[in-house]
Amino acid sequence: MTPRLLLSVCAAVLFTLAAAQAQTTPGQAPNPPEGFKPIAFMAGSCWEGPLPDFVAASTGVGPRSVTHCVRWRLENQVLTDTLVMDGLSPPVRGETNYYWDAETKTLRYIFWSIAGSYSTGTMRTDGPTMIFDDERLIGGSRGTVQFTTTWTPSGPDAFVQNRQRRNADGTWTTSATGTFTRKPMR
Repeated sequence: MTPRLLLSVCAAVLFTLAAAQAQTTPGQAPNPPEGFKPIAFMAGSCWEGPLPDFVAASTGVGPRSVTHCVRWRLENQVLTDTLVMDGLSPPVRGETNYYWDAETKTLRYIFWSIAGSYSTGTMRTDGPTMIFDDERLIGGSRGTVQFTTTWTPSGPDAFVQNRQRRNADGTWTTSATGTFTRKPMR
């Protein structure tokens, strides 16, 4: 291969890579792993929305007090969502790591809270809606609590959350509803 041909090939490769990167949202994986595609739009941004209803009612904190900042880690094999409930004293913090379980072809997650609680679950989709219907929050003052949550995109910069918790008698109570909007990464 002549030096001129080698230079042309290298330039073509660099141009192709630059074009692919330019078409990607900052922080978004150029080609997210298959199981992450429904949730990949969140990467590279923070998302601000309402505090869960039961927390807001007991603390009097304003309605827009939860922030999720989402970024890729470990060469796009893990999507990390860092949660902060601002306005509480002290602020509640936690981290969710989403990962692809190739054996079961399931997007799974594990959440840890600074309060010592954790939860695990899976995410599946129904059209554009992301469904988290098997979450169990373990630890904390309430013992084990089961949740079901949906996130439905409402344009490229927002999603609507509907979260319910299971009561001791088996009925469900809404615990958080509202729209989360895209904000710059912190």
